[in-house]
Amino acid sequence: MRKSIVLTGIILVLLSLSLPQSVAAATVGYVNFEVLFSAHPEYTSKNADLQEIASKLTAEFEEQIADIEDEQTRQQLATEYEDQLDEYADTLRVSIIQSLQTFIAMVADAKGISVVLPNNTIVYGGVDLTQIIIEEMYKAYGISVPSHLRSGN
Repeated sequence: MRKSIVLTGIILVLLSLSLPQSVAAATVGYVNFEVLFSAHPEYTSKNADLQEIASKLTAEFEEQIADIEDEQTRQQLATEYEDQLDEYADTLRVSIIQSLQTFIAMVADAKGISVVLPNNTIVYGGVDLTQIIIEEMYKAYGISVPSHLRSGN
């Protein structure tokens, strides 16, 4: 009986010594996803593309409804054009989000970070990866980080 108590005590001590190492291996990083999204090197051009498509669709819609008197038909056309614009906007958003996910994973792996969360879920601790990811994105695109996106501004 005494041997089992001593053995249990030794096992608990060994487990407690190994616990900090496993906790350290699970380093948590966080990012400000909104900042990353708007800082993405393609954000401005994709947003301009979206505005151009919106203008084109608006002009087409106005041309089509010019001779339509029936309000229900006008409403149906409006819904169709809004759906087209939403679909295009979703495609643009998804492409930026997928790119961001790639950069987040790349930076996290390079920094030995096993978990990355949105910054609004962090109460204490963690490593802010936002600025590092911005720098890596611009480096990958072969351009300098704009001054308004540099840390310290």
